[in-house]
Parts: sequence; C-alpha cells; structure tokens
Amino acid sequence: LYEECISLLPEKRKQKAERIINKNEALLSATAGLMMKEVLGISEDGMIKFGEHGKPFLEHGPCFSVSHSRRYSVLAVSENNIGIDIEMHETLNEQIAKRCFTEKEQEFSKLSTENFLRIWTAKEAVLKFLGTGFSFAPKKFSVLPLSKEHEISGQKIKLFCSDINGAIF
Repeated sequence: LYEECISLLPEKRKQKAERIINKNEALLSATAGLMMKEVLGISEDGMIKFGEHGKPFLEHGPCFSVSHSRRYSVLAVSENNIGIDIEMHETLNEQIAKRCFTEKEQEFSKLSTENFLRIWTAKEAVLKFLGTGFSFAPKKFSVLPLSKEHEISGQKIKLFCSDINGAIF
C-alpha cells in the first residue's frame, strides 16, 4: 500500500514521506499527500507555497490544514483560514504540559488523558491556524474553555474539539 501511495504523489511530497523512518508514519504522510492531491487538485510540486514558518498554502485556492497520527490522516479545507490537529489517545505527558500549557491548562490536563489531548490538539491547531508553528510559544495563550471563540495574537479563533474512534481532533 505504501509503495502504491508513494507512486501517486508529486515528487516533493514523495520525498517528504520517504524521509520518515517509521513506515506507518510515512504511510500516513503519503495518504495526507494523496488527500491534498485529490481534494485540492495538487498535481505538481510548485502548487503548494509555504509561509514564513512553513505553513503550506495555495496561492489561488482554499485554505487547508493537514495532520496525521498513528492510524489517521485528516485534511480540513475552508474558504477561511483553518488549522487542524489529530492525536491518538496516549498517556499524559507532563513535560509537554509544563512547557506548553498555562497553569490552568496544566491543572485541567491532570484530570484525565483526554483533557491533556484536547488541550494539546487545540494548541497545535491554533499554531497551524496562525501559521507560526512553535515560533509562537504555546504557553502564551490559553485554549480554555475548549470549543469557544478566543482572541489569540490579535485574531479571533473558534475552537472545535471532537473525538472519533480513539482519536481527538
């Protein structure tokens, strides 16, 4: 399946997947590339441009965001700016919480692994939305309460959190 997926990708996306050592993660990267190809009509390397911090975008097309984790790849497409993240259920990572969460988020995340993952995916989705990646410190803003509108870095951002088959996005 991996080889079949890889063969259908534009060259740069193919190279990106081939650099990933873990074959499952490489397959997820390839499937994300296939979704972008099919849904967004990306047929060649030059169609995707990249912002200052690496956020992919189309010069003449809809906004999109992509993520993958363990068993799932997800693509979100909108006429407006968008950010998405997906994570599989894992154990609470206190190091990430201390480094990236506000004090209230750390307290909330200690209540359950699901709370931790909801905050983590919301933080990553916001950073994708902003197009900054981790150059904008995630500890500088709060995503609580979840599923509400927030003003972060001067932009209004509406958060939606959900889960499906063991994954939170």
